Amino acid sequence: MAWYVFALLDAPPLRRAGKGLSGPIAVREMAACYVAAERRADVPPVELGALKKHHVVVARLWKHVPAILPVRFGTLLDSTEIADALDGKDEELAEAFDLVRGRAQFSWRAPRRDRRRTSATIIQRPDTMSGTEYLCRAARAITPPPRFSSIRRRLAPFISAERYEPSRSALPETLYHLVERKSIDAYLSAASQIPSSSSVVPTLSGPFPPYAFVPELLG
Repeated sequence: MAWYVFALLDAPPLRRAGKGLSGPIAVREMAACYVAAERRADVPPVELGALKKHHVVVARLWKHVPAILPVRFGTLLDSTEIADALDGKDEELAEAFDLVRGRAQFSWRAPRRDRRRTSATIIQRPDTMSGTEYLCRAARAITPPPRFSSIRRRLAPFISAERYEPSRSALPETLYHLVERKSIDAYLSAASQIPSSSSVVPTLSGPFPPYAFVPELLG
């Protein structure tokens, strides 16, 4: 039976990993990380309930490890496939763990105003570029629009990393911030004091595991 993978960890959880979608989670050391996964015969259907369960598991693991790299929903691989995917990626894993270690993600989502797409610079990832470097370059290539300016300015002291995604299909444009866990309360306090200068105000959610700051390592 294959493994349904939830996340890659830099260390074993401080507490038992608990239950996954339907069975117990095993934490196995592979390459330069620990793989948190459960035995499963098939991929769960893409529905809200399964997505929520997946998030709950990742969030629980995140609370008990220094650094976590969430894995995309629906990743079902056997042991050999996991090992092959991670082979030769020790440096990339180390970079990714360094970026997210001890940090949380916040998301600012702007409601849709019209059907026009936001233009963006697309970076094609060369084979020699690590996933972490790709994310950093992509973030620099897309500048958030002015409606996010006051948010970025007021919260700058707390932001360890930032990533912006223009709206696409059914998803709104989103500004992601990576924040030290010890600064979560200060970040939320500062965010609550940002004045609303427009009827189209981005809304804040979080803290979450660092979904938006993780390269695709098992794809």
